[in-house]
Amino acid sequence: MFQRPYVWAADREWAPLWDDIRSAADLVVENMQTDNWPEEPPRYFLGSIVVKAIQRNPQRIDGSSLIDGQQRLTTLQVLLAAARAVAAELGVGAASGRFAAWLENDESTIHPNFPDDRHKLWPLPQDRDEYLWAVRPPSDSTASPNDEHQLVRARQWFESSIKTWTETPGATAEMRLTSLHSALNDRMQVAMITLEKTDNSQVIFEALNHRGVELSQSDLIKNLLFRLVEDQGNRNHSEQLLLQHWLPLDSRKWRADVTTGRITRNRLDLVIAYWVTIRTGTSVSVEHLFDEFKTWITSSGQDAAEVIKEIRRHADLYDELTETVTSREVSELVDHIIVTKTNTAWPLILGLFAKHRAIPELQRNIAVKAIGSYLMRRGICGLTTKDYNNVFVSALKASLAAQPDQAGIVVQEALSNLASESRRWPSDTEFHQALVGSNFYSLAKPRIRAFFVGIENHLRDEFADSNTQLRANSATLNIEHVLPQKWRANWPLPADDTSERASDFRDQTLNTLGNLTLTNGRLNSKLQNSGWTAKKKELSAKSTLLITTSSLLATPDTSKLEAWDGEWNEDAIALRTQWLARLALAVWPRPEVTGQFEAAQGDDDEDQDQDQDQDQDQDQDQDQDQDQDQDH
Repeated sequence: MFQRPYVWAADREWAPLWDDIRSAADLVVENMQTDNWPEEPPRYFLGSIVVKAIQRNPQRIDGSSLIDGQQRLTTLQVLLAAARAVAAELGVGAASGRFAAWLENDESTIHPNFPDDRHKLWPLPQDRDEYLWAVRPPSDSTASPNDEHQLVRARQWFESSIKTWTETPGATAEMRLTSLHSALNDRMQVAMITLEKTDNSQVIFEALNHRGVELSQSDLIKNLLFRLVEDQGNRNHSEQLLLQHWLPLDSRKWRADVTTGRITRNRLDLVIAYWVTIRTGTSVSVEHLFDEFKTWITSSGQDAAEVIKEIRRHADLYDELTETVTSREVSELVDHIIVTKTNTAWPLILGLFAKHRAIPELQRNIAVKAIGSYLMRRGICGLTTKDYNNVFVSALKASLAAQPDQAGIVVQEALSNLASESRRWPSDTEFHQALVGSNFYSLAKPRIRAFFVGIENHLRDEFADSNTQLRANSATLNIEHVLPQKWRANWPLPADDTSERASDFRDQTLNTLGNLTLTNGRLNSKLQNSGWTAKKKELSAKSTLLITTSSLLATPDTSKLEAWDGEWNEDAIALRTQWLARLALAVWPRPEVTGQFEAAQGDDDEDQDQDQDQDQDQDQDQDQDQDQDQDH
């Protein structure tokens, strides 16, 4: 039950395996043609498998449980089925029959009560339908159950490769297929380790694979959990737990790679790390996830079956939060975390939304707004992310200790009362100064997009023509300069002031907040450095975003821009900067500091940097984000 689904692929595994087997078969072809047979032919080692004898009903054919080597042995069965199909298609009946003998047991030995014994290898449910299609007899023309499954692709790949090889000049198809069978029979070696009945197969599997690169941390955790299920007397429920709770977590979606910082990790590994952080109250590193999980579960005496179910519930919750729109506030926070890769906030968020806690929506929204403001303000102010793991674990522990109807308030207080430089929540004054007095364009581009999307969504209230929420990770959104960086050709300084000082001031102004805007799709490249008249016309024709139409194509605040004559210059940029800054203070508010939580918390966690890899050097990494926005 602890085995992974089939994951081998062409470049890494199928091609090298076929190269070895084909090389051996080519030598047999040469020996057949010359009738020169070496006393000690070269042998190819295909690896090892571990099996354990199992007690079976006397009506069944004797068999063993495959403990390790299932990927290799499954692939070999598919290769044999492909060779049988090619031999049958080309009319090489003897070779087809020989390959069939390695795929299926003699029909006369199969008891009617156990028809599955016809197959030499019987996989777990997660791969069974695709495997049976991949090893089907040549007479079966059934369509594949899933064209995207690796076993289906393996059958197609091997069948194509073997057929191409049989058509190679220099030998007949019959000679090549006969040589292929001979090479597999006489020149391939597999080491088989047979365990005693008293050997613990899961422990041996773990020892064989723990240091390898093929198994993920969640694979090892799965192995440990299903071993504990049996040790705790729930062996009869193993298959039910696999099918109803764990099987979806073995899917390609959960095995997809996710980049956090500079490291790529398995998606399920990340979610389990978030969950273990919630359960232990300490930040868990993905690199040491299995070791920390094993220490926790063996020392806590948790029921493994319940742990499997709880991991599945939190994985489903993570899916719900990342893939569906629950509310505007929640979606904006999740969007911000995804686009800026601030993954250390996830344990706190999952802890707040876990259904068994039944935290009221009002309290969840208080917490969500606080987390969003905390992240945005620190990001705009350029403050470090290095201690976020401790910050959010501390807030998580405070919320878990609180009553559900106070959880959001507790999170807000936990964040607002932090005072140290690596943790504090910037004040209105500091946030405003960072917005109006900095080179705003120098910030990481994902963070700038998250900021402008937050402002845009705030403007899209119930009175707007469109209140559809934008997502900061949308590939169509770009940050554009209104006054272009290459302004000298088409955007001259006023005739009464062409001094070097005026030129320097414009260079400083063009990267400030007020000169940047959000666009859907890039502006026409021919107009990116054009004058204001042409650019304004282009924006009027193509822009549908309120952040542009309400502050570039119209006056955003008549009390401040009454004298604006419609020209885009340094004065207009400064006024728009102030307008955006005032909006930002409203979108990401901050409560007053009470000073209670930091005093109680102390600075004990300052040096707990167990998991800084999740957000360390995040600012530098985000500057290399894949959507390097073009300067306009």
